[in-house]
Amino acid sequence: MNFSKKTRLYIRRDKKDYACSLLYSVFFILIIASSAVAERLSLKQAIHIALNDSHDLKAYSWTIEDQKNDVSAARGHFYPRVNIEERYIRTDSPTYGFMAKLNQERFSQEDFLINKLNNPDDISDFQTALTIEQPLFVPKVNIGLGISKNELEARKAEYKIKKDEKALTVVKMFLGIQTAREHLKAAQKGLEDALEHKRLASLRNESGTGLYSDMLRTEVEVKKAESDILKIKGNIEVSKRALGLALGKTEAVDVLGEKISLPVTDLTSYLKASENRQDLEALRLRYENSREGVKLEKTAFLPEMGIRGSYQFNDHTNPFAPEGESYMLMGFLRWNLFDASKYSKIKKAKANKSKLEEDLLGLNKMIIFKVHEAYTRVMEKEQNLLLSSAIVDEAQEALRLVRVRYENSLASMVDLLDTQVMLNNSRAGLITAESDYISSIADLYYQSGILLNTLNQDS
Repeated sequence: MNFSKKTRLYIRRDKKDYACSLLYSVFFILIIASSAVAERLSLKQAIHIALNDSHDLKAYSWTIEDQKNDVSAARGHFYPRVNIEERYIRTDSPTYGFMAKLNQERFSQEDFLINKLNNPDDISDFQTALTIEQPLFVPKVNIGLGISKNELEARKAEYKIKKDEKALTVVKMFLGIQTAREHLKAAQKGLEDALEHKRLASLRNESGTGLYSDMLRTEVEVKKAESDILKIKGNIEVSKRALGLALGKTEAVDVLGEKISLPVTDLTSYLKASENRQDLEALRLRYENSREGVKLEKTAFLPEMGIRGSYQFNDHTNPFAPEGESYMLMGFLRWNLFDASKYSKIKKAKANKSKLEEDLLGLNKMIIFKVHEAYTRVMEKEQNLLLSSAIVDEAQEALRLVRVRYENSLASMVDLLDTQVMLNNSRAGLITAESDYISSIADLYYQSGILLNTLNQDS
């Protein structure tokens, strides 16, 4: 059968369109199948799971446990130290041999003979000693315990700010998926408009009042709209898996369609709340530790006092045997009168204190700046949202008017398609503006240190 060149062109185009449609259908089916098994969560559920199951927060929680052990170790210096020791000596030394026999309570009159004193026989001595030492006044122990406790509180404060960071990440990912869905709806609306333009171009072409090139342009518009939908759906699936990863999962996580509502109050309240930011509190505690660190180094020149006691067994044949036994009690005072290295350590501790003092002042000013910046962005995004809404209304009306003019041969297909692109962009702009507005409020909450408290998620 012979076909004209134009007919063969239509047949090839139909086959190509069929292949593309089949490819799109397969891809959409795969996306729908993967979405069907994805767990759907509300924002609070997602944040709760992230705070409890995300690996980075779990990892940091172990640093808190590590510091708790440091506090216990520092407290342990207040308790007595108990040691048990077993020693064995084999000697023919006159001095050690004399003492060994005395300790073993085997010393006799014959051991006073000059020959035996100068040339004793070989002697063995098993010495078992139980020693207890109790510190009474050790200034560095008290200061060290306080530093360990402050560091523990600093790490807890850092853990809280990390939870705020995680919550902000989840909010933005959650919002990102919802925004992508809205973009998908807008793209589907754009596809519907493109199909309507194609229908109008076909009608005019069939009636002889339109151009064949107009049909080709509308077909390109339809394919472009289908391509945009395909891309958006792919981005949604990637975003779901990214959210799952943030929640400590390997599978994709979907979100509910709830509207995220974050109220905005006056700037003063956010500045006041930022004074209690947990990273600022952590730095305050470390600055306090630096001041205590100077005191700690200075304690090297203070005396230390304590008591020590020991109970001892001695035997010449068996270990842990009480052939002879004795005890000893003593008190001691240690006083380091001079150590040149300590002066350098004190200077180093003072330098660290000055550094942290500047860090604290700098962080406080940076937080004030960040809150002001975030609040300004919220006001900006709010105005942009209002403008974007107005732009969409105007673009919709413009498209309606151009479409009527095209139907009456008063406008070209190029005018119609350009107006459609303007409407598509304005719809996308409105969706982005809504997302940016909520995201900017979440940033303001985070910079003020109230994000988790506001969301009632601080566990």
